[in-house]
Amino acid sequence: MPTPRRTLHPLAAVTMSGHLDTRTAATEAAIELHEVMGPGADVVFVFASFHHATAMMEAAEIVRSTVNPGHLIGVTAESVIAGDVEREGLAGFVVQGMRVPGARLHPWTITRDDGGGRISDASFIRERLGVTDDFRTAIVLADPFTTPVSILLPAIHRAGGATPLRLTGGMASGGSRPGMNVLIHDEHVTDSGVIGLSVSGDVDVDFVVSQGCRPLGAPFVVTKAKGNVISELGGRPPLELLRSIAQSLPESDRQHLSRGVLLGVVIDEYKPRFGRGDFLIRNILGIDQKRGAIAIGDRPRVGQTVQFHVRDAHTANEDLQLLLDGQMLRPRPFAAMLFTCNGRGTRLFDRPHHDAAVLHDRLDDVPLAGFFAAGEIGPIGERTYFHGQTASAALFRSRLAPDAR
Repeated sequence: MPTPRRTLHPLAAVTMSGHLDTRTAATEAAIELHEVMGPGADVVFVFASFHHATAMMEAAEIVRSTVNPGHLIGVTAESVIAGDVEREGLAGFVVQGMRVPGARLHPWTITRDDGGGRISDASFIRERLGVTDDFRTAIVLADPFTTPVSILLPAIHRAGGATPLRLTGGMASGGSRPGMNVLIHDEHVTDSGVIGLSVSGDVDVDFVVSQGCRPLGAPFVVTKAKGNVISELGGRPPLELLRSIAQSLPESDRQHLSRGVLLGVVIDEYKPRFGRGDFLIRNILGIDQKRGAIAIGDRPRVGQTVQFHVRDAHTANEDLQLLLDGQMLRPRPFAAMLFTCNGRGTRLFDRPHHDAAVLHDRLDDVPLAGFFAAGEIGPIGERTYFHGQTASAALFRSRLAPDAR
């Protein structure tokens, strides 16, 4: 049962320990959170670096016994985020507590036992996610090795019907094979499947989904594809087109190619022209030099429009700043969560902490937490997508006390 509310004002706090010993880190972070928030957190999120994976069950119990939250949701990751700090490759144990008056929180799981058939069923999805007319979002944390994202997210979209199900979250990272990532769902700890927390009621959730890529050349239509392999774009081999584009670029742009080329898949084919935010960025997984074909992290259809992209720090910063400009007209959020691609951070920017620092600063030191994901989940418009090279953030505002300053 949810913890009784004593105030109409929401409260959130984020604490972090950099201690290498998991029990010590969990104790430090949990005690500090309890000192800041007091009793009665409706939910506590735990984001722990992969250093802590083997002792997460004990860590979760330490947090639960210290803070006594209504719900505990957690995940392990390559790197974690707290406030304006991104702990890239370093030990980090982050806890984020929230007290959300008027909101209903519904934890859920989807496991291997549910099977592809049930996952595709709209009624199953609605029941499992606890969808109601005042559904706001669900925070989704998943193991990349055991989660059929290509089935799950379209099924969630269909299940929404007249109520758009806009989700946020990311894939656990740090584990190099199945069984190495850890997910926490209240008293349960698992290494596979999906866990989530649905949020309904008197809370507003806004989303910022910012890509870190710049288009190259012109868009092309997929004219031959099978599975995840594209053999022709506009009747020509993709590799041939890419080489032609590369030769036409100035030297300054060619340097970006060394970071790797990506493929953007158009979201809305009915737009008269395509620009920033109109593509889902997909990794190029392999190249067939003989045929000039490419394999991507998606299953493109003949007739879809695509365009080559490169990772670009300037574009990534500009895009994030522009999206946050729109949030400046609204009250300060009482909490925020950030799920950023593990290809961002210092792998993209020339200084550390970029995404976390920008959000933390622009949103007036909002209590921010999250992690570097192996794939990000976030909505564009009314539909939720699986992203790459993206910073996906969720901003929480109370409907009962809109300005949480």
